[in-house]
Amino acid sequence: MLHNGRQLKKGKRYKSLYLPAWSIVVAVLTLLVVIAISTYRNMSLERGRIEESLVREALVIIRAIEAGVRADVSSPAPDTARLQKLIEEVSREPEIASIIIFDHEGKVVAVSPADKKVRETSSLKLLLREQGMVKRYRQWSPEERVFEVIQPFRPYPVELLHNTRTTAGKGILRKWSEDKMISLSLRMASADRAHRQDRHHNLLMAAILVVLGTGALYFVFIVQNYYLVDSTLGRIESYTQNVVESMADGLLSIDRNGKIVTFNRQAAEIIGAETVNIEGGNIADFLGGGWEETLDPGESGKVVRDKQIEMHRWGQDSRIPISVSMAPLRDETGRIQGKVLLIKDLSEIRELQEKVRRSERLASLGRLAAGVAHEIRNPLSSIRGFAQYFAKRFKGQDEEEGYALVMVKEVDRLNRVITELLDFAVQKSPHLESQFLEQIADHTLKLLTSDMAARKISVIRDYEAGLPAIYIDRDQISQVFINILLNAMEAMPKGGTIQFSLKTAEPPYAVEIIIADTGSGISVEDREKVFEPFFSRKRKGTGLGLAVVYQIIEGHRGDISVESRLGEGTRFHMRLPSGNGGKTSL
Repeated sequence: MLHNGRQLKKGKRYKSLYLPAWSIVVAVLTLLVVIAISTYRNMSLERGRIEESLVREALVIIRAIEAGVRADVSSPAPDTARLQKLIEEVSREPEIASIIIFDHEGKVVAVSPADKKVRETSSLKLLLREQGMVKRYRQWSPEERVFEVIQPFRPYPVELLHNTRTTAGKGILRKWSEDKMISLSLRMASADRAHRQDRHHNLLMAAILVVLGTGALYFVFIVQNYYLVDSTLGRIESYTQNVVESMADGLLSIDRNGKIVTFNRQAAEIIGAETVNIEGGNIADFLGGGWEETLDPGESGKVVRDKQIEMHRWGQDSRIPISVSMAPLRDETGRIQGKVLLIKDLSEIRELQEKVRRSERLASLGRLAAGVAHEIRNPLSSIRGFAQYFAKRFKGQDEEEGYALVMVKEVDRLNRVITELLDFAVQKSPHLESQFLEQIADHTLKLLTSDMAARKISVIRDYEAGLPAIYIDRDQISQVFINILLNAMEAMPKGGTIQFSLKTAEPPYAVEIIIADTGSGISVEDREKVFEPFFSRKRKGTGLGLAVVYQIIEGHRGDISVESRLGEGTRFHMRLPSGNGGKTSL
């Protein structure tokens, strides 16, 4: 993950609120339908309640008129004038539009106001016979509506007729009341006003519910979009972090003051701060002072590409070569906020370059040595022959014979050097066979056991179990082990310890070989030259032993390096590939 001092959360916090787009549309439509039905139902109920109230009010008035008529029951028949006066008195109420009492033929008995008439008497009779009461709304004037209640007018109930003294009186009252009907019209102004208020209230509540419901659904929609955006950004962020973390090069960003803001894992490894949080640290502490002048970015936003510098690794004395590319980091206005650095460790590249140069140099020296060796070997044979001749000739003459024998020995030593030189010059291709390195190591150590015992040198074998067999040239690898061990023995004239380790190596290699001693060690200056031919600090050394070792390991497509400090011993580290080996050691 790209380090920035914060643990970023992923985008699944609102997953439980996610709704598909079609479900939101359906929910909105359902809400609108429910609100519309509820509003219509409430308005219908309110209209019914108003109508029931008007009916009750009309019936109360009609009952009051009937009671007024009954109060005059002492007369043989109702007095029309008194009835008219009663109607007029009652109709003075502001809520009453008109009162009409009429018979089945439509003849008006009493009316208020006086200009009102009754129409459609026959249809009213039928409706009254079926329903017992007629309720209807009528347009009283262009600006006003009325609610009209029509029902039979029966001021004289049966029990009252029974109390009437004369039979003639009963007949008159019965006949008078049998065909009478009353029409009462109530003004709708207050009811309409109340109805309008209720309707406005219901519509307002419906509008509030629509707004609240729509707002809630819109909130859900916003949350859903936020989740989608958050989830998408989370995936993009995760993908970007994986890409940055998978980079083979180090990536850092710094602010205008040179403080490190973000960095990836590879950058921390190159800097040498894998276990240290370098966020907030100054880049100059890692790249060294004057890094800006070296890279020369300036404030113009200049892009620097593959600038090679040396960097001091954090907490270590060594310096490593790196390649730095740098580009300005701008905000949305184009202002430079910092810089982005891409750093690449060039150590392996430099090592490979050095190996190539060393191989080319060794090849050139080999060709030169082969030519020189052939030219020298022929005269050496003649010189040795003459030296042996003089040794025989001056036999018995100690001084002359001694000189001749010294000449023979020196010629033999020179011949051995030439033989080694020819062996080095004429690079032999390895004869690969499946071999177990443990067996070769044990055989080599056995050959040198007596010499090591004489020098008081102990050996520690550290072989990993189950090492695979690898395809190598047994003789050449034995030569490698002998040359390194002889150097180790010469570096410990007063005794010491040699540790011989074999273990599994990381791909593409199969086996790792480590030969370490506790001898005098090698200086930093000489450590870079130990594999060069003819380089030796030993009085009788030819300087070809480690050059041959390097050549053999390289011929096996392996890798060799040396670690050493004066007074602390030397450690040779070799790695060999498996080839086509299929065996496993027991």
